Amino acid sequence: MPARRRRRPGGALPPPDAPPAASGPGTGARQAELEAAEQFAARRRAQQEEERERARAHQEAARREDRRRQLGKDKDRAADRLKEARRRGSAEERAAAEADYRTALEAVLRDEQGLPPLAPGEEVPGPADPEEQAEAVADGSADDPIEADEGTGTEA
Repeated sequence: MPARRRRRPGGALPPPDAPPAASGPGTGARQAELEAAEQFAARRRAQQEEERERARAHQEAARREDRRRQLGKDKDRAADRLKEARRRGSAEERAAAEADYRTALEAVLRDEQGLPPLAPGEEVPGPADPEEQAEAVADGSADDPIEADEGTGTEA
């Protein structure tokens, strides 16, 4: 029985400082192995990058969901305070609770629309004065959302 052939330490690939093999027997197989190893490494790097991208997207979705849930809780708490202030509170307490509720509601709406949150100094637009609203409707200068939808070509 012939003696067993031993492999060189370092596996099938030549050491990195070795000069490229000249043409000879087995050179084509060695080159094919190197190309296959490079292709495998490139595929593996692409897979790892896709996995990282998926993980980033998942984390971002989880952050958005947590933010949405927290804004909803804040709005519900503000609504409860407003109800309590309407039942038992003074006019100042009602006004403060109303402002808190409007701020919380505006934060929820801005989040749903993908807008940035209000800056700390920004004010939430308050309710329109009923007299001004009536004058605007009489003048025809009121923003009417129904008029904005006209002319879309969906009418029969």
